[in-house]
Amino acid sequence: MATPTSRPIQLVSTEELYNRWAKVYDSDGNILQALDDLMIPSLLSKAFDLLFEYLPTGTPITITELGAGTSRNTYKLVTPPLSAHALYPAIIQINALDLSTSMLDIAQSRLSTVSSPAPNIDFYEFDALSPGKFPEAEKLYGQANMVLSTLVLEHLPLDIFFSTVQKLLKESGLLVMSNFAAEMARRSRAGFLDISTNTKVQGESYIYEISEVVEAAEKVGFEVLGEVSRRGVSEHDVREGVVGERGVKWVGVECWMGCVMRLRKRGV
Repeated sequence: MATPTSRPIQLVSTEELYNRWAKVYDSDGNILQALDDLMIPSLLSKAFDLLFEYLPTGTPITITELGAGTSRNTYKLVTPPLSAHALYPAIIQINALDLSTSMLDIAQSRLSTVSSPAPNIDFYEFDALSPGKFPEAEKLYGQANMVLSTLVLEHLPLDIFFSTVQKLLKESGLLVMSNFAAEMARRSRAGFLDISTNTKVQGESYIYEISEVVEAAEKVGFEVLGEVSRRGVSEHDVREGVVGERGVKWVGVECWMGCVMRLRKRGV
């Protein structure tokens, strides 16, 4: 019997990865996205509660998403249950940033279907590694009450990620973030199967332990609010279709981490 051969892997830039992945990003059964969709709503609800608690009533709120992609999470911000939160009427502006124009095209199309009333949503091409190439985004610095960034950190050095978020936030602003857990990241990285070439396409990737993430955040003035959430894959997740058949090989593996942070002060 012949031994099945592994698919070839093509390593590309993060921008190329997501431009090519865009057309199947929401339908290819990626288990990390499935876990993110399961876990992020509770973190967003927590952040909404915190903003509602500490901001004066009626304060206009701006949310910036770093790595908005196809609007997988942006859409959550403007639809139930979050759109029924008491904070929602105060949200006047959402800024969706991504380095992939193909992803942003899909995001714009999806969000155009959201019923009114909804916050104003603007889209910006942006690369945290080369922010000077996108001067239009500079006007967003210091404007956000909250930054949302999920499954983005994997592609950036820790200092670049947190310094970028810091620039986007107002003092005491919140960060809702998630990422690959290190255990999963040591075995895989973000990517997709290009069926036209039967090739696994993958981008640039970093592996971070939770302790490294927290330490890097604290260096520029962030504090974790509450606990860092963690999530693996269970047999129940596979049976109930939470992660689909591709989740079988990840049973028992910690795959996802996420948390809410507050910017206490600005680093030097």
